[in-house]
Amino acid sequence: ELREIWCGPTDPATMGLAGVAQVVRIHRHVQHVRKGKVVKETHEVAFAVTTFGPQEAGPEQLLQLAREHWSIENGQHHRRDRTQDEDRCTVRNTNAARNLSLFRSLAIFLFKRQAKGKRGKKSLPDFQSRNHSHPWALIRRFTDQQQE
Repeated sequence: ELREIWCGPTDPATMGLAGVAQVVRIHRHVQHVRKGKVVKETHEVAFAVTTFGPQEAGPEQLLQLAREHWSIENGQHHRRDRTQDEDRCTVRNTNAARNLSLFRSLAIFLFKRQAKGKRGKKSLPDFQSRNHSHPWALIRRFTDQQQE
């Protein structure tokens, strides 16, 4: 994988975005290798804006920030987007959106906790489906544990 970055200073008035200090263009060239041979090559260009000025974050730091962003996106957010369809949620009230996010996090936490058991569901959609149709089993499981 080869990454090339171009970044340049800008100002909020030019971009029409409050707080913007730099624009970034990242070109990714990836060679997919199998058995020592290149089987596929891809080229991607991504654009970003940041509030970090050139003196606060140079090209190397911006590349690192971009990598960290995608590790988060591919981990937690991908699960929320694909399984829980979070991106299509049209809730506008801030408190309601936060509460829904907390419930989604709770569902992921409970899924991970039960998946370790012998009879635990192995996929989040299966776990959620089971608990939508039989909520008392989950409630009983956690209230019985507290009494022990």
